[in-house]
Amino acid sequence: MTTKVESLPHTAISTWSGFVYQGKIALYHCLELMTKNYEMSRGLKLQLESQDDFAIFREGQCLSLHQVKAYKETLFSSYSAGIETQKKNALDRGTITAYFHVAREIRNYPDSFKKDYYPVNIYNYPIQPSESTGETKSYCPLDEVDMHIEAQINALIKATDCLDNWKINICTQIRETLEARINEKVIAVHHKIHHSKTHQKLIADEEFINFSTLCEVVEAVDYDAFKNEEYFLSRLQIDIGTYYQQFCELYDTQFQTAQAKLDGYLAVIITLDAQGMMDFLKATMPHRKGRFTTLSEFKDHALDRDSIRQGLFAIFHKLVQAEIASAEKIQFAWLVDDQFYYPTGIHTAAEAQDVICHDILEQALVEDVEFLFECGALITRAIDSPSITHVKFGADSVAREKDSMRGNNIISFKQMELVSLNNVPKELKDAEVD
Repeated sequence: MTTKVESLPHTAISTWSGFVYQGKIALYHCLELMTKNYEMSRGLKLQLESQDDFAIFREGQCLSLHQVKAYKETLFSSYSAGIETQKKNALDRGTITAYFHVAREIRNYPDSFKKDYYPVNIYNYPIQPSESTGETKSYCPLDEVDMHIEAQINALIKATDCLDNWKINICTQIRETLEARINEKVIAVHHKIHHSKTHQKLIADEEFINFSTLCEVVEAVDYDAFKNEEYFLSRLQIDIGTYYQQFCELYDTQFQTAQAKLDGYLAVIITLDAQGMMDFLKATMPHRKGRFTTLSEFKDHALDRDSIRQGLFAIFHKLVQAEIASAEKIQFAWLVDDQFYYPTGIHTAAEAQDVICHDILEQALVEDVEFLFECGALITRAIDSPSITHVKFGADSVAREKDSMRGNNIISFKQMELVSLNNVPKELKDAEVD
């Protein structure tokens, strides 16, 4: 039984470190419940970022609370405060089931854990997701969570009479569609919270994903029907969030201000609408070739892991907080001595500067991104070039330039330079992360 307690939801949704992992873990648990009793699960609801990182409800009753931690630490002391908070929350609510999910194996659990932290339990995962050995482990690494989800989808299909067996062959596609649905809700809640000045702590408490929505995806016949711009926007958000997690794994952002700075960047990026996301990717990936008119084209061809991890987030990490640029199509920029500096995902070595400059020029002509090249510098990981127009540009390119730029001359790009992280103005360097 659940008692009515006047407690407000925690609004940790404003901190983006680990939000993708959290959504994936929520999906995995939902699939477990669906596998156990598919028809009964239709009446369940998933609540995100309210009473806990996520919670399961039936009508007005909270059935279980879930907290998710993707910390690097492995000592129990790093998690004890969170477990204690979850214990208090569960007891206050009268919820007798609470789970603590972790990405790494925790050492030094106290022998009296079950007694001291009741009703909290550490969530267990199969050691071999694709095999029914019954062996479990008390953590789910970041790089294994997709495998666990797909194995659970496989088990769900085999255990449920109304699901066709051929769907076993498209578990990845089903997973990605389900993740997109959950991510859309996470982003929607985030957007409402950050645009409300009076009811922030109540918004998430009223937002649910009905399990019937998840059933609709699992039961679908044509998965291409789900692949609209909202789907690809959600998948891009998930990819960028995943790359951010991986970046944080590689770079130990030991200063709290640095972590908050990066969280702030990500919070802006993943709440862009479809057009805003396209503009952002065009501005920060000016060297990526192709005509990009839809987000699906960006998803397939423009965005890669290293451009985000080694390029864009490495630049954000090393420099001071960027201001929002005045130009509508540029999300971030710095202004020093009347010159704008724009972050990019360019992370290749200095030896590749001619190739990069050539690619930027060609892409500028294809995409007509002249707004980016009025005057200023593109910040790269390692390349310095006083002008992007020093490379040879053939007759064919000039002809295309005349058509694409409607008479504008390529010389108008001559004031755009490339500058490496080492050579940006000292005013831009963040002393806390040097």
